[in-house]
Order: sequence, then structure tokens, then C-alpha cells
Amino acid sequence: MSRNNGGQTIRKTPWRYMLSGMTRNRAVAATGLALSMISSLLTVYPSIFIGLAVTEIQDSQALTAQFMSYVWLIVIFALIYMGLFLVGGYVWATLTLRWERDARQDFFEALQVNSMTFHDEFDSKRLLAVAMQDIFFVRFSLNPALRNIAAGLASFFITGVFLVQIDFIPGLSNMLTLSFGGLSIPIYGFTLIILIGTPIYLAFSYRYANAIEPVRRTRSENLEELTSITQGVFQGIEVVRAFDAEDIEVQKFHDVSKIQESLVAKEGKLSAFYLPALILAGMTTLAFAYAGYAVINGILNVGQMITILALLTSLQGLNFQFPAMLLMLRGGYVNAQRIVNLLNWQDPMVEPEREIFNVDWTGDVVFDNVSFRYGQEGNNNPHYAISNLSITIPGGSRIALIGGPGAGKSTVLKLLLRLYDPTEGEIRVGGVNLRNVSTKSVRDMVGLVEQDIFLFRMTVRENIAFGRSNASEEEIIEAAQRAQAEEFILDLPETYDTMIGERGMTLSGGQRQRLAIARAIVQDPKILLLDDSVSAVDAQTEFLMRKALDEVMKGRTSITVTQRLRTLMESDMVIILDKGHLVAAGTHDELLQESEHYRRVFERLPGAQELLATVSSSGGAA
Repeated sequence: MSRNNGGQTIRKTPWRYMLSGMTRNRAVAATGLALSMISSLLTVYPSIFIGLAVTEIQDSQALTAQFMSYVWLIVIFALIYMGLFLVGGYVWATLTLRWERDARQDFFEALQVNSMTFHDEFDSKRLLAVAMQDIFFVRFSLNPALRNIAAGLASFFITGVFLVQIDFIPGLSNMLTLSFGGLSIPIYGFTLIILIGTPIYLAFSYRYANAIEPVRRTRSENLEELTSITQGVFQGIEVVRAFDAEDIEVQKFHDVSKIQESLVAKEGKLSAFYLPALILAGMTTLAFAYAGYAVINGILNVGQMITILALLTSLQGLNFQFPAMLLMLRGGYVNAQRIVNLLNWQDPMVEPEREIFNVDWTGDVVFDNVSFRYGQEGNNNPHYAISNLSITIPGGSRIALIGGPGAGKSTVLKLLLRLYDPTEGEIRVGGVNLRNVSTKSVRDMVGLVEQDIFLFRMTVRENIAFGRSNASEEEIIEAAQRAQAEEFILDLPETYDTMIGERGMTLSGGQRQRLAIARAIVQDPKILLLDDSVSAVDAQTEFLMRKALDEVMKGRTSITVTQRLRTLMESDMVIILDKGHLVAAGTHDELLQESEHYRRVFERLPGAQELLATVSSSGGAA
């Protein structure tokens, strides 16, 4: 497997992707194909034995031992065919189910490797639809579609070979001749029918298969919309109930489902009106008429004609299966193309070829003329979230980051976590460019307590230890205590083994934030990022959490996005951002005296006027 610059698997074509299971499991694939070929060969012999049995009973006018031997051969070959068919089905099922398992694993790993730019471009509804439905449709196109098509084409070929051999029965080649320039040229009827009819049949089949592509693509896109509606309702069920909007959502789902129904019906119509079936029926009619003419002229006997009829009838059975199989195969190709487009996505973030490991994470953090905009280059997005940011953050200092909505505060944290790389400029820690450090190493040393806390559907213990799966029980309990979380944890039904609801909905906002802080404490990062992490707690809990955070921040660089007066006043440096630009940086006292912008922002904060009045009356600085 090759890798692109983002690290995910690249498969150049949808066909290569679809057949990747065969290349990974060559022995199983070879066994499955061999069994399909042998099964196809065995379908010919019962037809031959039927013809021989009819000839024998016609000649002898009695149930001879030879006739009974033909009957037993028909039964034996039918049983062998059924046995091989069942074993072949098991082998193909094993092969394709392994492919489906590996395909989902590869896709999931690709999602983990890609940077956040990928997830900004492709929303979750598409990723869920691809991971579940598209991969399933591709597997279905391999088994039964590809399996039956391979077996059917083999049967078609074997039947054709047998019919061509009949052409060389003495006298048959002279039954029809073409006179040209005094020469009499024999016409091999069965050979001519096959040579002319087969290319026409395959050409129309290919054209028919192409007709399904736009239908299947639209169907897949509509399925994304169904997934999106379902996901949105499940995630926002409280809002739906609060606004009594159940009927609206039900109608929305119903409308999209009707579109899906019409697309499936359109696929069914394509299958019902299968033009190549007429071509094969015409070939069968001509071959049967030619065989009947040969019987009338005494060249073929009735038994031989019945053999030909039995072979052609079996092909007609194949002909009824072929349209559905072609639909599945071509539809699977469309689904595979959607998957490959995601797997082949070129990530703008590049992992270093030679990673620098000896990084001084306690050193200065330097933003050197950093600019950043969301989305890939060439996406016509001129808006920069951060523009020309240059600042040095001393190692071990406490930094407060402040600014209005859209100022770029959260973007700074994301860049430090290497969720994104700067569009321009560079970020250095201890003198090392973060681009030269792997994302894993960065995230081992940089911890985040996010504003919108996300907790997984797992136990309290597992959520706390999420960043360090090998954390000991003592470390987990200590982190909970320092984050002021143990008190409410011990009140839960199973304490640390209590299962948390989806997205932590069974906990209050303050409880979720305390668990997130405990998670960061267990990780023990060298650089700690806090995105307004105490916004959802009461004053008493905030006081206790501040004490815990004061201890955690010792000896490490911490950057806090905040609107809290106390945090601003206690920070070693306050950085003010406005619309992605650096406005000013310095201590709280310095900025209050020197920066008009900071003073305006500070005065609007809750409690600022009282604090300024207190400071003014005492004659001191704020």
C-alpha cells in the first residue's frame, strides 16, 4: 500500500480498491474463482447426459442399463455441482466479509490520520454514509454480483465452445454453404451465431451498466441526506421536543425517503427493461432453429438437439440474473469511487520525514509571522483567522488570551495542538518548528481543556484516563481530587465505573468541565491550553478549581482563553486579539495603562467597574 503526504492509504482506481481483498487473500480468492469455474463446467455435463439418454432410449426403445447410467450421472454431477456451489459460496462470503472488515478499518484509520481540514471539508453525514452504506454496497457488488458474473461468463464460454464443436460433426458444415466465384464455402452456423451475437450482447450489457451510474450516485447522495436528518434529530432531540417540532422532522424524513424510494424504483426499471436479454434470446432462437433444421436433414439426432436446447435454456436462466448482477457491480463501482475519493484526499498537513525528538517543551513558544485560514489552498477563502501574528511566550508563564468573537483565540490553541499547520509563518517551541515534530508527539506534550466539553460514552474512569490509557488507579483518583471532581463522582451509582451518557448528557456542565480538567491532569502535558474551562461552574466550584489549576500550572506553560477578571489579573502576560490581529500584549497593569483597546474590553467585563472603583479609591493600580 502506498501513502499520501497525509498518511492515509491511496488506491489509484475504484477497481483496484474493490479487488484489494483478492490481493490481500490470494489463496482464498484463487480457491473461490476455481470453485466457480469448476461449478460452471459441471453445469454443461447434465445437458450432455440428457441428450445421450434421449438418444439411447430412442434407439433401444427400452430402459436399458446404459440409459440408467446416464440418469445416475446426471444425479451425481448435480450433487457434485451443489456441493461445490455451497463450498464456493462459503469461500466467497469469507473473502468478501474479510474485505468489508478491512475496508472499514482502513477507512476509520484514514479518518484518524487526516487533519481537521479534512473534517472541515467533509461533514459527518457523508462519512457515516460512506463507512456504513457505501462499503456494504461494494461488498455486495463482489458477492454475489462479481461471483455470479464470473461464473456466468464461464458458463457462456463453455457452452460456446461446445456449440462450436458441434459445427464439426460430419455433414453439418456442408448443410449450409456460400457460393463465391465458383467456390463453395461452408457456413458454421453455431460458430457464426456466437461470433456475431456475443460482442453485441457484451456491448449492450456494458452500455446498460453505465446507465446505472448517475442513478446510484444520486441514490448515495440522497442516503447522506437521510443520515444527516436522522443524526440531527438524535443529537438534538431535546431541542426538537422543546419546540414541539416532531411532526416537522417526521415530514422532512418522509420527503427524503420518498425520493430514495423513487431512485430505487428507477434502478428496478433499468433491471426490468434489460435490452441485452433480447439479444441473447435471439441467439438462442437462431441456434435452436439451426439445430432443428439439422435434425430435419438427418445430420443431428433428437438427443443432440435436446442437448443444445438444454444448454441454451441454462444460458437463458443466466440471462435473467445478469441485469441484477450488472446493476450491483456497476453500482458498487460508483460507491467505491466515492470511498476512494475520500481515501485519496490530499492532506495539507505533512508529517515530518525526520522527526525531531529532543524538543525542550519547557522553552519559549514563538509565533513567527503566523497567518492561517481554514480550508485548503485554492478554495477561494480569502478570510484569515489569524494574520501576521508574531509574539514570544516565555516558557513556564501563565498566559491569558482575550478577544471578541472571531478574534482567533481558539485558532491559536488549535495551531499549538497541531490540529492545523499555519498557512504562512511558523510556530517554534524550544527553538524547534512544530512542523518538524509529529502530531502524536505534539499532543503528548500539549494538553487541552476545551470549552465545549466532549465526553465519550464510557465510564468515568475511562474518560479521565482517555489521554493516557496506562494511567494507574492512584493517578486517576488524584486527578479527580485535584480537579474537584471526586465529590460528585462518589455520589454516582457506580462511582468511577459509572457509564456516562452520550456526549456526557447525564452530567451537568460544571461536572463535565471538571472531568475534562481531570483528563488534562492525568495527561500531565508540558503546555496546558484552557479554552474558558471554568465558564459553567458556580463561584464556589470555580474557587476550588482555580486552586487545583494553580497547582497544575506550576512549572509549565499555560494559555487560557478567558473573560474572567481574576485570570487576567493573575496572568504573567495578557494577549489581546481582534479579528485575527495582535492588538497588544503585556501584563494586566501595563495594558490597563497603555492600551486603550484593552481598557475598553476590560471595562465591559462583569465586575470590572466595581474593581476599578475599588482600586481608584485606594489610589492603587488595578
